[in-house]
Amino acid sequence: MLNESKVKKFWDSRSALYNKLPFESIVNMEHDPELLKIKVQDETAKVFSWLPSLKGKSILDLGAGVGQWTFRFHAQGASRIVAVEYSEPLVEIGRLEAQSRQAENIEFIVSGAEDFRSNERFDVIFISGLFVYLNDRQVETLISNLKNVVHDDTIIMLRDGTGLAERYEINNQFSELLQTEYSALYRTAQEYKAVFKRVGFETLRDENMFPEGHVLNKYPETRLRLYYFGKCHG
Repeated sequence: MLNESKVKKFWDSRSALYNKLPFESIVNMEHDPELLKIKVQDETAKVFSWLPSLKGKSILDLGAGVGQWTFRFHAQGASRIVAVEYSEPLVEIGRLEAQSRQAENIEFIVSGAEDFRSNERFDVIFISGLFVYLNDRQVETLISNLKNVVHDDTIIMLRDGTGLAERYEINNQFSELLQTEYSALYRTAQEYKAVFKRVGFETLRDENMFPEGHVLNKYPETRLRLYYFGKCHG
């Protein structure tokens, strides 16, 4: 089980890297400039190849970090974006960026994703790099709450680390790259799909973010994976 207070402390501490590292590096933790360029380019191309046109769409970005995906949705013409992030220092960075980019249709909210409530029904819900930092109880609560913010045609996209052969957990291990302790919980694709199905969302598509042999498939136990869910009908 992840230590939730330590995980939050880790994310709060990432805000100190603002204006020291490229904006995208703050939360995606790729510090190598060349690999960062490849990561942003390849991920952006894949995500938007799966999504319909976002022009005029409302988007809920859960686990938004500093808004790295939020601003991409803004650039694609989304009409309204609600960016939910539980780390207040990261939200402060996101708000500064939104102001400097004159992105007035973006609202940053300080809240745990599993605690977020709204009367709005969103066209797209994007969950990115979040579940690996949540315990099972939090994941179940979050997905159950999604029922209250979707309409019949809402798209739910999950971009998250996934265990290959089995669930893979890193608990308070020192990371040479990050120079601090790091924790994460990588569920299997079967686990992700099962928990969404229990709540009433069907898997329409899922595959690894990068093809095998890609330079960003760094670890043998895990892969970054993309999932596309829709509301079960009938």
